[in-house]
Amino acid sequence: MKKVFLFFMILSFYIFSQTQIFFQITKNLVEKADTFLIFKVEKNDFSSKMLETLSQDLKFSGYFNVEGIKFTDDIEKTKKEIVTQIIITGEQKGEIINVKVEDGLEKNLLYEYSYKISKDPRFLAHMICDDIVEKLTGKPGIAKSKILFTSDRTGKKQIFQIDYDGFNLKQLTNVEYLVNYPRYLEGNKIIFVSYEDGWPKLAKMDILSGKIEIFIAHPGLNACASPLKKTREIVLVLSKSGDPEIYLADFDGKIKKRLTENKKIDSSPSFSPDGKSIAFVSDRDGKPQIYIMDRDGYGVRRISYISGYCTSPVFSPDGNFVAYIYSEGSTFGLAIYDINTKKTRTFPGLNCEEISWAPNSRHIVYSKIERKQSLVILDIFTKETRTLISGNFNCFSPNWFLIE
Repeated sequence: MKKVFLFFMILSFYIFSQTQIFFQITKNLVEKADTFLIFKVEKNDFSSKMLETLSQDLKFSGYFNVEGIKFTDDIEKTKKEIVTQIIITGEQKGEIINVKVEDGLEKNLLYEYSYKISKDPRFLAHMICDDIVEKLTGKPGIAKSKILFTSDRTGKKQIFQIDYDGFNLKQLTNVEYLVNYPRYLEGNKIIFVSYEDGWPKLAKMDILSGKIEIFIAHPGLNACASPLKKTREIVLVLSKSGDPEIYLADFDGKIKKRLTENKKIDSSPSFSPDGKSIAFVSDRDGKPQIYIMDRDGYGVRRISYISGYCTSPVFSPDGNFVAYIYSEGSTFGLAIYDINTKKTRTFPGLNCEEISWAPNSRHIVYSKIERKQSLVILDIFTKETRTLISGNFNCFSPNWFLIE
């Protein structure tokens, strides 16, 4: 049994059908809670797949180390045989499974909820895991999240979607022209750069119906869109004035304001989650560097000083960080700028480009530069990585999202 690193802190109580208690797993978020799953359910293909997926989801969350899974006819008896930090139990009654999360050391009930058994064991596991993570940590779960990306796996570049754990790969586009840079918009809609008729425009697609429509198509470049559902606005790059500049538009494609006016190149804007700030790349100081400006285009300040070449800034969903790519000689590393402390952490040697944050502001997916570009997920606290998708094809321009 490892030294106990788990510290519990009750932040608030709510009188609902279940008690909400948040816990904090060490201040540096590196240590994980040892966890055991004990379920009183019929052992079959459905339950085995569900518990296998739940175990993996908990591990991928970054907060849990799952030590084992047990099927049992007597939950209380089995619990006495297990010494661990967190015990997750489940008991099936008809079409309902009641899940409890307990402090294995202090024997306190941390979370309880009853779930209707779905037809998909993986989806049921994803729901359970996301609820546990959110109720115990206060951070959103990522088990139901998905990732958009571009790939040439069919012989031509098309847009694909994949679950965060590498399952359910789906091809979303099947067009003869070039498409790239997919971004989740809202509902079942995504946007991307379309080269239909040979020049870059912004297209909107309903991923259920497959319908594609062009919605921003000014002369020149229309690209690098960063949508923000909270304000229903998009920051993007247009070159209709001659030089690439950053503009503000709404979700219907109407241009609201030009934000930059510089003879140098301004590109790759990223909205902060509150809509008050925008990170972007500019070579106004001679070489590409990362800047942040207010949403009206004022208050520009540089935040990158670690390399002569920095690009691809992305605000974290919680607004605490800006991640970006920096050059380190012949390869590229990842940098994380802390908005509050103004300090920068680096992750050298990743050979990465094109990044996107997970909804939990803990994980980042990036395209790894190698013989064939793969998609890799990094935990910025533990530094653990896992390959999401790879093969004899290229994958790039990832965008991690959660349908709300």
